[in-house]
Amino acid sequence: MDKTETNDLLEECMLYFKARPVYKKLFLKMRDKYAGLGHFGGTAMLTSLSREEKSQLGGFFQRDYTSNKTITISADLMKKCLESSKFAGLTWELILETYFGEPLQVKKEIELAESKRREDYFAEILESISDESGREWLRSILEEKKEGYLLITQLYKESPEELRSILTYVTTGIAKLKVFQDKKQKELLAVFSANVTGNPHYFDEGKTGEKLLFNYLGERNFDLKQEGLSRAEYKNRIYYEAGILKDEVSNDALAYGIHGWKPDGGLHEGIEGFLENREPVKLTLQTIGRLEKVCGQSSQVYVVENPAVFSVLIREYPQRTVICGNGQLRLAVLILMDKFSCDTVFWYAGDFDPEGLLIAQKLKIRYGERLKLWKYEADLYETYLSEVELSDRRMKKLEQVSVQELQEIREAMYKKRRSAYQESMMEALRK
Repeated sequence: MDKTETNDLLEECMLYFKARPVYKKLFLKMRDKYAGLGHFGGTAMLTSLSREEKSQLGGFFQRDYTSNKTITISADLMKKCLESSKFAGLTWELILETYFGEPLQVKKEIELAESKRREDYFAEILESISDESGREWLRSILEEKKEGYLLITQLYKESPEELRSILTYVTTGIAKLKVFQDKKQKELLAVFSANVTGNPHYFDEGKTGEKLLFNYLGERNFDLKQEGLSRAEYKNRIYYEAGILKDEVSNDALAYGIHGWKPDGGLHEGIEGFLENREPVKLTLQTIGRLEKVCGQSSQVYVVENPAVFSVLIREYPQRTVICGNGQLRLAVLILMDKFSCDTVFWYAGDFDPEGLLIAQKLKIRYGERLKLWKYEADLYETYLSEVELSDRRMKKLEQVSVQELQEIREAMYKKRRSAYQESMMEALRK
């Protein structure tokens, strides 16, 4: 057969098989067999075929498949039937390549080709990143298969173009971090996101861009320990160190009796004014971040959980320095406490309930011997028991309380299953 005759026969062959959809199912399986074996061979099993599909197969293979639930067709049968058909002279390799419009490949060839495509793809992205810090971060993930590698490779499989866009935005964001320009400057996450991508929500919690950006920030601040912080608190601190405020509006600290110094060595006039007027000052995370250092009216600083207790203490003891956590361990409170010199001693008092004990524990772990637990006594807890009964869900939190100084109250709480609130203990705190 000359080339023209072969082409004509091949065209007729394609018309025949493409007019009968069942052959696509068979050919896909045989192409996979070829990829695994490296030659045309093996056996294909077809199930759940309609009566029409069985009839189409029976026509070429000269078999009655109508009663078969599973149809098994071997490469040998296919070769034998091809040789006795009007398409004799063609090979199954040629038929499959023409049918699918591409050369047959063995798995190793496919893997090598895909590996080369992937290598070229990431090489192109790395080359396009002008910022060295972002480029080296991505290179280390790809080469060392660090945290973030699985996320990146999964995104590559799903949508290479979307991944390219995400990596471009993340590395552009890395280059624009305030920490690389002025360590005292802080920027809201939404503002940072809008400046980098045009979308203030691009780096919102849980989004792919945010996960990769945090991956970089975590790598850069690898010496920042999570000990004593929840996952959310730790993330907020990591972002803060990079010059990003995740939630500046609600993240503040209420303080009384403090001096604050600016980076140029001068006193912060606003804070000083509140101190001179014997008034408490609400400090945003942004303001705290701009302070070089902080000190109190003495080396003893009192930290309380409840605003009402805070108000009583500053009214009755105006010579003291007092900080209010307002029922939460906000990042602003921690950063403010961090600004005090290492010879400062903190006295902490909070609610006697599971959540309050966990806050006390986190602070104790964070500040060690510098933090004293103020009036954490079992008899005080039992004296001021409230009528609030603790649910099983809240009681379970006590399992996390491990600091030795809290064990006495923890055991008493297991027995009484009630809370004792700071407001009711005001008389004890006066002593």
